[in-house]
Amino acid sequence: MSQISEDGYWLLQDGQWVPSEKQKIAIQNGAQSHDEEHGNVENTNPAKNNRFSERFSVQKNNEIVKGGRNKWLVIGSGATAVVIASIVMLSLLSPGAISALDEFRDSDGDGITDYDELEQGTDPLLSDTDNDGLSDDNDDCPAGGQENWESNLVSDFDGDGCRDDIEDEDDDNDGILDFDDGCDTSVVGWISTFDTDNDGDGCHDDGDADDDNDGWSDVKEAQCSTNPLNSASRPADYDNDNICNLVDSDDDNDGVDDDQDLFPYDADDWADFDGDGIGDNSDDDDDGDGIMDIDDANDFADVGIILTFDYFELYTNMDYLDSTTELYACIWIEASNSGCGPDNEGQYWNIQTYTSYSLGTEFYADIDDQLQTNLIQVCAWDSDYSEDDRIDINPNSANNCYNLYFNTSSEVGYSETLVASGLGDGVGYDGEMTFSYSVIDLRAQRFNQFDWDFQGSDYSLTYNFDYNDYSTFKNMDHTVDYYDISTYARFATPDEQYVVSFANTLENMAIQNGFTSDLDKAEFIYAFVGDIQYVLDIEGSNVSEYPKYPIEMLWEASGDCEDAAILYISLIEALGYDAMLATGLVKSDSDDDWGGHAWALVDIPGESGLGTYYWGLDDESNTKFYFVEATGHYDGYSYIGRNPWYDIDDVTLFDVE
Repeated sequence: MSQISEDGYWLLQDGQWVPSEKQKIAIQNGAQSHDEEHGNVENTNPAKNNRFSERFSVQKNNEIVKGGRNKWLVIGSGATAVVIASIVMLSLLSPGAISALDEFRDSDGDGITDYDELEQGTDPLLSDTDNDGLSDDNDDCPAGGQENWESNLVSDFDGDGCRDDIEDEDDDNDGILDFDDGCDTSVVGWISTFDTDNDGDGCHDDGDADDDNDGWSDVKEAQCSTNPLNSASRPADYDNDNICNLVDSDDDNDGVDDDQDLFPYDADDWADFDGDGIGDNSDDDDDGDGIMDIDDANDFADVGIILTFDYFELYTNMDYLDSTTELYACIWIEASNSGCGPDNEGQYWNIQTYTSYSLGTEFYADIDDQLQTNLIQVCAWDSDYSEDDRIDINPNSANNCYNLYFNTSSEVGYSETLVASGLGDGVGYDGEMTFSYSVIDLRAQRFNQFDWDFQGSDYSLTYNFDYNDYSTFKNMDHTVDYYDISTYARFATPDEQYVVSFANTLENMAIQNGFTSDLDKAEFIYAFVGDIQYVLDIEGSNVSEYPKYPIEMLWEASGDCEDAAILYISLIEALGYDAMLATGLVKSDSDDDWGGHAWALVDIPGESGLGTYYWGLDDESNTKFYFVEATGHYDGYSYIGRNPWYDIDDVTLFDVE
């Protein structure tokens, strides 16, 4: 009985090894003869690697013969060539007698005829030529590549018989080469199309976390309301933290949530203490008190003080003739007189020695924020015809005034009641005052004091403005078109409650002082506005053109021409007057250059011949609106209707309603 070698290339017959049919076929295909050690046969035929190459080529008598599947073609002529080729081929296929008509012989039973196997380079005697676990008919790479390996999910993802690492260029058989495939081992047996693979990355959309390949997952795009199938539709992400602005609680990634961040898209700022639109970290004056932070003892407070004279008792007769004393008291802040009581008009309290009197006089004073420690002195006098006598309210014999020190940076919000007594030092005229004080932030309690003159008398008004009103308008848009007067007129706000309230206060003061006519009241308010300090925009806001709302001029107690005109118009219209805003070019003398200016115009019912006027607009074309130079009031020289300018040109009017 014959024995075959392990590699199948040798047969042991009669004690000798002879080539097997497998080796004969291999030699016919161009292989070298197998050695007697029965090693592997080396494939020297490059055509073997091509499954669809033609296997044979015989040239005889200038005729080329090619082997094809299941038959031989003879190029040329002669029946002899056909017969010879057929006999040779069949003799190589089988050691036995085979019919020349048997074109369907399948020696290894792999479903591929021997002829077809010879054509594609596989072994007709082995059902699994490359020994990968797949029969040749189920193997897309049956021969010519890697041999003796196992096709499994790891080595051959799509199970096509081509080893993924060296043979297969499309591991998941999706039609996209692995080189361009973002998911070369995803779903098996699918074809990448626009409907299944929107971005063409080789990843099936059902399993692709980012269908448009824009760097944002489909889940996040749904949260951010962008299109997950359109790479041009990308979520906005200010801080590039891969959390879109729509759902990011901290858009600038500064550690402060957006709902607490006044500047949600500025990582450098999140708070604005003074409400000026500049973040605290960028603001050189955080509290808006006019003192740069570098010089400010308290960056976050405009420090002020409320001081109240509560009670006073005198222990020494000040006059030889009687026991009545004409008492008045004053406060001094850093050697500067900040007010006296009962008032600043030379009045005083009549008190009796050894009697306690309730005074009830309150003062509001701004503190120098550049000083860490402030000194406040409280002093008392007896008013005499010839010379006022100091009353001793300090237990220290070296000083009759009471000295109060407080820390500007740390004592905001602090309150205390003190007793200032001169008893016991054996010096001076002894008295005792009880007073209280509170250190406040004037930003929250803005007790502005306004002083002005009108018809030979001085007037003073202390008024508490609401910081919220100031902050609201301070943060509004302040841009204007120099050539469009309406952009200036919009700053007039006669209907705002704080304007109405303040206008009524001024009107009541005028009436109480005997100024009851429409003209008198209008001029009284004109005097008030005209005496507010004139400050150019560039000095007050570092902007060349910065119109102020009325609350801003009142709060800051300063402004320029358009600010004063707008304030006057707002106050006077709140009281029922009709007013207009005027802009134009002015010059103070013939040699002066033209300059831009703004002023107010007001209609005084029943008045005529007041001076310079302009006719009204539209249905008020027959109404005279008189000139009001709101930037300056000069008692006895300035009045409604007076035009102080040498010349005016290019005038534009706007009726404020």
